[in-house]
Amino acid sequence: MQQTEEDRSGTSIIKQGSVSTGFYVLEKGPVEVHKDDIMLNVLMYSGTVFGEFGDILGKPRTCSVKARATITVIKYDDGDMENVICECPEIAIKIFKTLASCLERTTKKLADVKRFSTRGR
Repeated sequence: MQQTEEDRSGTSIIKQGSVSTGFYVLEKGPVEVHKDDIMLNVLMYSGTVFGEFGDILGKPRTCSVKARATITVIKYDDGDMENVICECPEIAIKIFKTLASCLERTTKKLADVKRFSTRGR
């Protein structure tokens, strides 16, 4: 089941550590992604998926997400990602692209850290 939500700046959309119940697709406006109170990213492109890790892994939320301005999101609240993907295969493509982008950024950051740490030797 999907529903459209509108939230104001500063509103918490996802709380780190909470039980995962669905995921979101950003329609309009920016959101901030925080891990342990450190801002990791700002998502602002329409169609960006967030909150999917918990559903995919069956674990609590890995990050907090809050509205940076007034935002509009679509919440897929079914809690059963397999059914959502079967009913809306285009969501699977968005999720794959989101996960690939996260992996690419993480890999780059790890390489940068490794490069930096070996310079001082």
